[in-house]
Amino acid sequence: METFRELDKNKGLAIALGYFDGIHLGHRKILQTLVQNARAKNLQTAVITFDKNPADYFSEKSTPNIQTFKDKEVLLESLGIDYLYELDFETLKDLGAKEYLEDVIIKYFEPKIIVAGYNHTFGKNREGNPQFLCDNEVRLGYEAIIVSEYTHSSGEKVSSSTIRSLIEKGELNLAKALLGKYFSFMNSVIKGAQMARKLGYPTANMIWPESIVKLPYGVYHGFCQIGSKLVPALISWGNKPTLSDGREELLEAHLYNFDENLYGKIVKIVFVKKVREIYKYDGLKELTEQIKKDYDNFIPFAKYPKY
Repeated sequence: METFRELDKNKGLAIALGYFDGIHLGHRKILQTLVQNARAKNLQTAVITFDKNPADYFSEKSTPNIQTFKDKEVLLESLGIDYLYELDFETLKDLGAKEYLEDVIIKYFEPKIIVAGYNHTFGKNREGNPQFLCDNEVRLGYEAIIVSEYTHSSGEKVSSSTIRSLIEKGELNLAKALLGKYFSFMNSVIKGAQMARKLGYPTANMIWPESIVKLPYGVYHGFCQIGSKLVPALISWGNKPTLSDGREELLEAHLYNFDENLYGKIVKIVFVKKVREIYKYDGLKELTEQIKKDYDNFIPFAKYPKY
């Protein structure tokens, strides 16, 4: 998949419109519809999205993302997308729906197919919508395909806002059900104080990505994906009350049966379930004993099904 950060003429494609934060089951339905219809007509596919969440421009409070842009790129490629355009929303936000459709989408892409979700809006004041796309398909020479709302078998309606709220509350099981995968993100491993290694537990340290929705503090079972290798991990996320002043947030993934240098490498942290809260212990001895207990409980979990 090729990724572009600015407009570039690439005509005759089948395209999907949307921000696609999290690429949840509803988004997958849209993207699968795109790929299936494109293949039926021997067309290449493109996703047209933005570098920032458009919702941030219509609210005083910024909206945290469910995934990093790198995670989004990896997922889109795995779903069969040929091109990804992450456009600068700031330069396009004042265009009306007609201008955006004709002077951007049609001018640069001349799409044969446009796929969008049932609630997709675009253009200044969100005046563009699925009906607008359908009303203009004959005049502008494309086929509009509008994908209906996706509801999970649990009865829960699938949306990024719902999933974001579930993650913030630590409800990982339901978040996974709506995402279609465990909540995860990619980031670089940083060098820490190496205290865990001295205690006998090799650890990958990282900062929680600033733009990503945060789980509640706690200790979690999960995985660390290193390239194609999936390593079971005991993940501590919080403010390190035992070993610091409690003001520094840090994610520490204690890797099970793994001892390689990961400093500077980009890895994926995958959260499966919460084990316990983070506590302030009375010193290293008590902390080490607790980590050992967590590890002892963790061993059967090492055979957890792949995510």
